Amino acid sequence: MRSEWLAASFVLMLASLSEAQQCVHGDGETAEAAARRREALQAARVVNTAQWSQPGARSGRFLSHTELAGTAAASAPPTIRLEPGQDIVPGWRLTLDATAKGYWFAITDTTDPCGFAFVSNEVGKILRAEVIR
Repeated sequence: MRSEWLAASFVLMLASLSEAQQCVHGDGETAEAAARRREALQAARVVNTAQWSQPGARSGRFLSHTELAGTAAASAPPTIRLEPGQDIVPGWRLTLDATAKGYWFAITDTTDPCGFAFVSNEVGKILRAEVIR
């Protein structure tokens, strides 16, 4: 009986924590959060453009994160940082992987408990992503 009560209490505690979890983007998004989201979307466009503007793209060779920072940093807007280990824009982390067949990346809002991100690959379409609730 006691273990059932503890299990039920744990489930209720998790439910109340998830209700208290406030997503940064979506319903009720503040003007400041919307501006941050638009800045991250611009950064995603910069990454795709930089990947396709470099000479290797025609042969299917794309840039690693380090290579991207070295070749595209000069042409990126000053608010966008492409160096590994730094936020691409304040509060947003870039994860980038170049493979033998293409690349993929995610730009994730590190301040959002719901995990909002923009993701894309060599196709060039940018998708919105967040944790399923």
